[in-house]
Amino acid sequence: MQQLLYLIQAKNDENAFKEFYKENVFKLFQFAFAFVRDKELSEEIVNDVFLNLWKKRNKISEIKNINVYLYVSVKNTAFNYLKKNNSNKTIDIEDLSSDHFYLSPDQEQILITDELKKRIEESINKLPPKCKLIFKMVKEDGLNNTEVATILGISYKTVTTQLTIALKKLEELLQPTLREFSVKI
Repeated sequence: MQQLLYLIQAKNDENAFKEFYKENVFKLFQFAFAFVRDKELSEEIVNDVFLNLWKKRNKISEIKNINVYLYVSVKNTAFNYLKKNNSNKTIDIEDLSSDHFYLSPDQEQILITDELKKRIEESINKLPPKCKLIFKMVKEDGLNNTEVATILGISYKTVTTQLTIALKKLEELLQPTLREFSVKI
C-alpha cells in the first residue's frame, strides 16, 4: 500500500490510484452504508472521499494513518449529508446498520462450505448494530482496535468490550453449527 501511495503522491500515477481505490472501495462503501443506508449515496460519499484524496495527493505523506483518514473522511461526509438533509436527526452508533456484511475469502474460508458460510453470516447479522459494526471493522477490514476507536469517536475500551461481546454472542449462536460441522472455536 505504501508503494501505491508513493506513486500517487510523487508520480501522479493514475493507475496506482485506481489500484488503491480498488483495494479500499468495498469496505468504505459498507462503512458509508452503515450510516446512510442508501446504495447510491454510499457510492457517492466514497467517490467524493477518493476524489478529495486525489486532489490532495501531494500531501499524502502528511497523513499518519491512511486507513483512519479514509474511514473518518467517509464518516464525516456521511454525517454532513445526514445533517444537511435531516437537520433534526441525531446519529448514534447504536442506530447504525451494517447489513451488507461480507466475508472476504482467504485460504481457510475456501475450505468452508457454502452452508457454513451462510450460517456464520446469519449469526453475524444477529449481532447488535454496534457489535456488528465493530466486529466487521476489526475482523473483515483489518483495522486494529485503536483505529476503530478513532474512526468511531469512542474509547479503546468500548471497542474491546464490544468486540468481546460480539465474539461471545457468535460463539453462542454458532455452537450448534460448529458441532454439526465438527469445527472447534
